[in-house]
Amino acid sequence: MITLMSQTDFPALFRQFQERAWMFETGEHYTWAYEAEELQRFQDGSPTPPPRVSWWQPWLNQIRELTGQGKQIGRVRVVTEPPTVYQQWEQWALPWHTEAGERIAYMPRSRATAIGLPGYDFWLFDDEKLVLLLYDADGCQSGKILISREDAPALVAQHCAWRNLALHHATPAGEVVPA
Repeated sequence: MITLMSQTDFPALFRQFQERAWMFETGEHYTWAYEAEELQRFQDGSPTPPPRVSWWQPWLNQIRELTGQGKQIGRVRVVTEPPTVYQQWEQWALPWHTEAGERIAYMPRSRATAIGLPGYDFWLFDDEKLVLLLYDADGCQSGKILISREDAPALVAQHCAWRNLALHHATPAGEVVPA
């Protein structure tokens, strides 16, 4: 089924998947009102560790819980050269995500383009559900589209192939020097 998801529908996918949830992340920046203060703290040189941030801690706890059940959570982040401030902030927070169990790898945008990866964000859940993430030019999320393998097998398979290609060409987070 192809469905425009509501904000409240998306979190359920993290309770439903059985083996692997994986994201392809391409944004140079994202605009979430709840992040603004912490991003500014990072820019000012006094960032708050993610476990002490009220909106960040639940994500880290969820990763810890899911990976503790043997499930995999991962992503490849496509970064500009040089990384934007937002991407630098994400790299700074990497140790907390890694400690929670999230597997993150990085790829320069030039490499992603050269090997034919898409220029948009998406999540895959168990290679059965694809969620396309839509953003406006300012980095504000404008929607999510859920596509099941049952309804669009070729489209889901293409995104699985892109995931595999991204993982093959990305550098695991432990080998990336933070910007």
